[in-house]
Amino acid sequence: MDEELLKFLRNTSEEKNGIIKDASSILSYCVKEGKCSVVDKNLVIESGRLMDLYCQPPHIAIPDHSHNYVELVYMYSGSTTQVINKNKRIVLETYDLLLLRQGTSHAIEPAGEGDIAVHFFLKPEFFSHPSLITEDGSILRHFIAGALSENHSVADYLHFRLQDILPARNLLENMIWSLMVEKKCRQEINQATMSMLIMELLHDADKVESHDVIQYEEQIALTAYQYLESHYSTATLEEFSLKVMQPTYYVSRLFKRYYQMTFTECLQLIRLCRAANCLTASCKPVEEIIQEIGYENSSYFHRLFKERYGLTPKQYRDKFRN
Repeated sequence: MDEELLKFLRNTSEEKNGIIKDASSILSYCVKEGKCSVVDKNLVIESGRLMDLYCQPPHIAIPDHSHNYVELVYMYSGSTTQVINKNKRIVLETYDLLLLRQGTSHAIEPAGEGDIAVHFFLKPEFFSHPSLITEDGSILRHFIAGALSENHSVADYLHFRLQDILPARNLLENMIWSLMVEKKCRQEINQATMSMLIMELLHDADKVESHDVIQYEEQIALTAYQYLESHYSTATLEEFSLKVMQPTYYVSRLFKRYYQMTFTECLQLIRLCRAANCLTASCKPVEEIIQEIGYENSSYFHRLFKERYGLTPKQYRDKFRN
């Protein structure tokens, strides 16, 4: 923990000045939608920015509200209690990270003197970075895609424990430094840094906790997606169904409902994406790549690849290398 940064955040939370917003005024940016208070992204995030943040001051409770942007809460020091959807209490400890999708309501209980929580506000456009627009289906990317489209079939939140993930903590602190210091191109830097953070979290997906009111059915669909990403070269619907002890028709129906594609279509998509990445990132022969991703029929793979990308594997490799 950087003592200079900690001192700055403590002063900011107490004095309520500088670039970080005053948490006690956040609800003044609300618009009413029925009985709900919704904090509007165009009011709370400064014009021309894709991202903003505030440091929660001590002894002030934040009433229940939702928002039309993605929010990340990073517990830099101490602990705070978040109340999600009025019935789920989450205690964030030091180095915990909470991701809240659009539309999730939450309230925050008063923080103590040594409790430093930094809240990041991210407009949907923030996630237009190419590295985030990939076609694989990890639980985190599914959460982001659903959050941005206000898709309620995804979790209301994801909770990461970063105590043992130093690279992710360093990236978060870099963004805080960048935002508190007037630095040229800081928005571009932070967008790239946030992409790196998400990539880092993807490697530690086993440490994520999602809202426990997610239906059991959705959890099966999310687990199936993770299974496909990890075992795409050998994955089968039958094998996964045995793992979760459910019939294949049931798993297939759930997957289609949540991802708008069949289990087999998703497997095919992941394999083709892996092949495309391998073609541009390695010198492996095409036939070797075909075998590695799980296809035995070379002509079938070539047909699928050209349907997907409009080029043969060789043409694809040559085009991107040139």
